[in-house]
Amino acid sequence: MGTSFFGVLIACTLATQPASAEEPTAGKREAANATPNARPEDAAAIRAFMASFAKAFEARDAKALVAHWTSTGEYRNSQGVNLRGRDKLEQSFAEFFATTPEVTAQVEPSESRFLSRDSAWEEGHVIIRRGPTESATDAHYSALLVREEGQWRLAMLSESPGTEPLIADLSWLIGDWVSAAGENAELRATYEWAPNKKFIHARFTLKEQNIAFTGHQVIGVDPATGQLHSWTFEADGGIGEADWFRDGDNWVLDVTGTLADGRSLTETNILRLVSADVLTWQSVNRLLDDKDFPDLPPVKVTRVKPNK
Repeated sequence: MGTSFFGVLIACTLATQPASAEEPTAGKREAANATPNARPEDAAAIRAFMASFAKAFEARDAKALVAHWTSTGEYRNSQGVNLRGRDKLEQSFAEFFATTPEVTAQVEPSESRFLSRDSAWEEGHVIIRRGPTESATDAHYSALLVREEGQWRLAMLSESPGTEPLIADLSWLIGDWVSAAGENAELRATYEWAPNKKFIHARFTLKEQNIAFTGHQVIGVDPATGQLHSWTFEADGGIGEADWFRDGDNWVLDVTGTLADGRSLTETNILRLVSADVLTWQSVNRLLDDKDFPDLPPVKVTRVKPNK
């Protein structure tokens, strides 16, 4: 089935976006079209529908899952897979459930609009991760949702390769992290979502042999460039910025900053995800006031397990 798993996880995000509504009067219809999210009854119905969809997926029940499509519903992916009809969908999902290891996904809806009283269109991006150490896959998705005999159904799901970075790519960072004993540097950091999950806020302490930093950081997509970016503010007054580039499950950060005493610092930081709870952090190509500054070997950093 390949990447047809996108179809399952992509659809789950429709629950977060309102779709169509029952037939309003002329005046109400104009208001609804002007404010497409103002359809609470349909929004609630779609949330319930998609909760049922997710439950069927979590139960690995292919028959119950494909019942959420129309009888001639379709799924298409960027590898050329094109499935139509519940029989083919059920066969494919059954094979998928029988062979697929642990998979997670983070989804970022970008657009939702009504096409008619009984149809809605959804677009966005999804990140598929097959296990904690496998490379993530970014895809753009489109979904058509229709209402048949009072029940919402999926008429079509399609996906294509995605290229835009998403803050959801960094959701694995959320939590507390601390460097292992005996490492070349002492590092502590806490990452938390901002209320709307558009940004990640971090508090950190870094102590090396020759330099130490304490402060906070904001990570998000820079709307001016569309690139994942971080803004760092040190407790003593220094500031810094970095562009984040994904390399599979690893991240490369191009960092520039100014210390509180006015000296400039540039470096390349590398985050390597070893497992869901272990990463290494390394800093190389370092210049302090345009003079070489010693590179820092990889530092093992471990997620702090919450107390139960």
